[in-house]
Amino acid sequence: MSRTSIRGFSLVELMVAMTIGLILLGGAISVLYSSKLTYNENERVARLQESGRAAVEVMLRDLRAGGYKGCNEFIASDTMTNALASPTSLMSNFSAQVQGYESTGTGTWSPAVDAAIVSPRSGSDILVVRTTPSNAPTFITNAAMASATADISVDNPLGRTIVNNSYAIISDCQNAAVFKMNSLTAGTIATGGANLGLAFRQGSRVVPVDTVVYYIRDSATVRNGVRNPSLWRVTVAEGAQELVEGVEQMQVLYGVASASNPLVVASYEKASAVTNWNRVISVSIALLIRSVEPTSPVDESRTYNLLGTDVVTPNDRYQRTLYTTTVALRNTTQ
Repeated sequence: MSRTSIRGFSLVELMVAMTIGLILLGGAISVLYSSKLTYNENERVARLQESGRAAVEVMLRDLRAGGYKGCNEFIASDTMTNALASPTSLMSNFSAQVQGYESTGTGTWSPAVDAAIVSPRSGSDILVVRTTPSNAPTFITNAAMASATADISVDNPLGRTIVNNSYAIISDCQNAAVFKMNSLTAGTIATGGANLGLAFRQGSRVVPVDTVVYYIRDSATVRNGVRNPSLWRVTVAEGAQELVEGVEQMQVLYGVASASNPLVVASYEKASAVTNWNRVISVSIALLIRSVEPTSPVDESRTYNLLGTDVVTPNDRYQRTLYTTTVALRNTTQ
């Protein structure tokens, strides 16, 4: 074999090959980068949607059971005995199934915010619902009460527990009373001597109930030196809990029943315009959800309409989405 028949690439051929390789490599990197951007964007959108769905679902669960009064849903609120220590306070007032506070400006609400609601975020409404907790156990009395102030003997074959000092309703389908369960020991619910109005008979039902407050407050978590707004839930049994980070605004309207038909909504009103909370038979909620980190490629300010209230967002890079829903109250009485 001659030396002239054995040779490598020429400089021109090598440069052409390198150029083609760089073009192919650049194309592959471009596709990979584009795929990563698409994946990250889809993930951000999914997180926003997940936050919105989680917030709405928890609120709807409590609202659907709002106004629970035991086995007789037609027991009027004004005739039901409230044996709690402070029956007219926000967390103990079971005379109405829902209650609200309308934001009227920077740091003000109508009516004035109760002391149980700590550090609410300015501009957002506050929603209060009296309800029975999800998966709450039902106890059946196995003997008549000795007196209206006696402890309550119940069947508890599954060994279910309660939260000490939480609230409950006892009802016999004709009468009902709200009281504090001091403890549950060996099938006896201690009432602390509270006067339930009468000695409830054998076969009465005892079901835990609670007052739940939903409002917007700064998160307990600091991200890059910033506390995001969050949806908080306050109850008697569990105290204050941060539910969903990134809930920036909440607006609420209340469906007030028609005077001629208590099952038909005549109008949706702000909390400040509701004169009788027992005539509220449905609730509309709007939540503005924002990303927990500024991920948008550009600064942007937008106006969102939350049930008739315009909310102008700051000129920032947070992404946002709006959730609106309406729920009927199943246990309304008027």
